[in-house]
Amino acid sequence: MRLGLICDGQTGQRASELLAGALQPHGAEMTLFSGTPPQDSALGWLPLEPLAAAANPLLFGFDAVGVFLEGEALAQVPRIHRQAATLHQQQPVTLFSGPMRPLYGDALSADLLARLDYDLLCLQGDMQVQHLQWLLRGTDYEQKPSIAIGLWCLPTHPVGHRPSQQPLLVVLDQPQIPASPLTNAVLYERLCNAARESPSWLIRLQPDGPLAEDPTADPSTWPETSLCWHHHQDRKPPANLQLGQADELAWSVAQASACLGLGSDWLLPAVIWGKPTLVLGDYGIRTELNGPLFFSSGLMQRLVDCLPLHEKIPALPAANPDWLDAIGWAVADGPQRLLLKLQDQQP
Repeated sequence: MRLGLICDGQTGQRASELLAGALQPHGAEMTLFSGTPPQDSALGWLPLEPLAAAANPLLFGFDAVGVFLEGEALAQVPRIHRQAATLHQQQPVTLFSGPMRPLYGDALSADLLARLDYDLLCLQGDMQVQHLQWLLRGTDYEQKPSIAIGLWCLPTHPVGHRPSQQPLLVVLDQPQIPASPLTNAVLYERLCNAARESPSWLIRLQPDGPLAEDPTADPSTWPETSLCWHHHQDRKPPANLQLGQADELAWSVAQASACLGLGSDWLLPAVIWGKPTLVLGDYGIRTELNGPLFFSSGLMQRLVDCLPLHEKIPALPAANPDWLDAIGWAVADGPQRLLLKLQDQQP
């Protein structure tokens, strides 16, 4: 099949490149429509912004087109494409879309409701499938076609980096979460104390996304809601508390002896790669922290219960395998499932 992917932003670009890379080995010819070229030069690329791509007659040459956007453009693409099809007297192309992050609860509802005008919804696992059924029951969209294709939007294959020789706890720093600079300052001080209590461990504050649009920006301009900003302000941080680079995120997780975070997407690759993983439960199960996703995971702990690191981290429980399967890890043939479903959707 000849498939196009319309994407924008860091999350959409990452998810689209991962999906394209998964579909290509199964015979799909992939082309990305985005303002940024893909990292994999083997992928086809057309430098068109989302709305321009939606109106472009080139789309009629594809068997189906995936759309992975956020914001207003997400709802505009189907309308613009169908208007273009009418104008050119062509059959509209099958459009598919789905959550670009692992979500559950209210966050998943909001994401899915914005995608109901698409012909096919790509979900991740049984948790999302059941949530969609509950969400649409009794509505005009009750029979909306959907398919679970696994954790397609995250890197799950090992990146081939050797683990750190010194025990390393990677703390996934989400630059805007928690949204209070004071809350982040308190958490930063607690991590400093944890580093001092376990001098044999390294603690790396690892941004899970860019701290500024310009990678060379002065660290003083980083968000005050970032742990990395607080580290930069600290004149005497513990010697074993270090900063990671945003472009080394995958390597940091691969190197880690254990990972800690509030709700970062990258907690899931850590679990899948066999890392002891701690979802910080000190702030409760809140939608803005993506807490509902981790409900019943068995990974939520209070920080105080994991100290000192050298004693408690090795004894952290593994993730609940039923939860891991339900969020999508049980789906091993996602690309094949999607291609078969798209073939069934052809007019």
